[in-house]
Amino acid sequence: MGSGTSAARAKLVEPLRIQVSPATAQDEAAPDASEFTLRQLNIETPPFPGDVSLCGRLSRDVARALAPRFKSWVNVNGPEDPDFCPEELQRAGVERVEVRPFPGPPTMPSEEQVQAALEALDTLPRPLMLQCTSGTRVGVLLVLWLAKKHGYSAESAQQLASDADFSFWRRCHTCGPIRDWLLARMPAADAGTVMKPAEGLIFSQLFDPETWTYTYLLACDQTKEALLIDPVLEQKNRDLTLINELGLELRYVLNTHCHADHITSGGSIRKDMPWVRTVIAKASGAKADILVDPNDKVTFGRFSVEVLPTPGHTDGCVSYLLRGSPSMVFTGDALLIRGCGRTDFQQGDSGKLYDSVHAKIFSLPPDTLVYPGHDYKERNVSTVDEEKRFNPRLTKSRDEFIQLMADLKLPYPKKIDEAVPWNLVCGVQD
Repeated sequence: MGSGTSAARAKLVEPLRIQVSPATAQDEAAPDASEFTLRQLNIETPPFPGDVSLCGRLSRDVARALAPRFKSWVNVNGPEDPDFCPEELQRAGVERVEVRPFPGPPTMPSEEQVQAALEALDTLPRPLMLQCTSGTRVGVLLVLWLAKKHGYSAESAQQLASDADFSFWRRCHTCGPIRDWLLARMPAADAGTVMKPAEGLIFSQLFDPETWTYTYLLACDQTKEALLIDPVLEQKNRDLTLINELGLELRYVLNTHCHADHITSGGSIRKDMPWVRTVIAKASGAKADILVDPNDKVTFGRFSVEVLPTPGHTDGCVSYLLRGSPSMVFTGDALLIRGCGRTDFQQGDSGKLYDSVHAKIFSLPPDTLVYPGHDYKERNVSTVDEEKRFNPRLTKSRDEFIQLMADLKLPYPKKIDEAVPWNLVCGVQD
């Protein structure tokens, strides 16, 4: 993200100084003062690149106070809206003020209205304000624009709306018709979605519901050589049963870092299967049969995974890259779907995490599939392109990201005192 975008975003989160009564704000308990947050005024700035904000009906004094923050302002209520004041907005500094009708239930937008509204989002300068009566229809319009622009399916559109906490997605059943209208316009599958892995690659994603951990099985269908990434001790029998059922020969157990929320099964598997080699980054300080450095490769049959250093969650975090069409990257806790690992223990460093994700993961081809170490919302895969655009943490500027991580105040991981000592010795105490 460029410095200009970062500056614009910083400007949009500053308090709004305005001489109005507290009743102007949505929060009736607001103090008798002339300063309000945008959230108090029911104004949303979704965590996506593009500098687009959403609002409902505003009083004229609030609109005038907001105007200097935006280069463009679009009202979708139509020219008959009595609260819309285009001349005042222009006098206050908005360069482009337009009306693009985008009606809601029971009358839905015509195709011509949809295209006109989308054209405004494509072409108008930023920062841009979208305004309707309640903020609902402009939320739908923004999701529709993002989905059309990037070829997202109905499922992906739902995830976008949920991740951004758009008002139309969390409000009562009266918003159902506009939600249904939006989803009906989306294709069943994302454009370009790969439904099968690379030719000759056997791949399975496995899940531990107690710790929300993903484990990955990769194997070569010709040689039957296999590896596991981030296996969980309590799921050892499940993983080995699957490997046996598929007729595979496990060669390696890889960990992306020294985990704090579960104990790896790597050491226990090695005790039962002495030919299996355990793998972790040398920088982790943990024990394993193979301590890898950046750019090392672990080969299984005709395939190999490359070690990408992605420290920040811990000093020893790595991601494993399987190059192909598309490539697959297994990011552990460095990059999650619409999130990232915490940085407040185990040598965590927010600046280092931001730098490593941007340098090592966001530099990969846009269609690279991102497979995280955890997910807490039943999501299983993303892409580099999606995370670069929509990750609400890592689309921020570096300074904003560092401050956000410092403000999280997360609870202490409940298994950390047990998991870390065991994982430092590959899950097996002598």
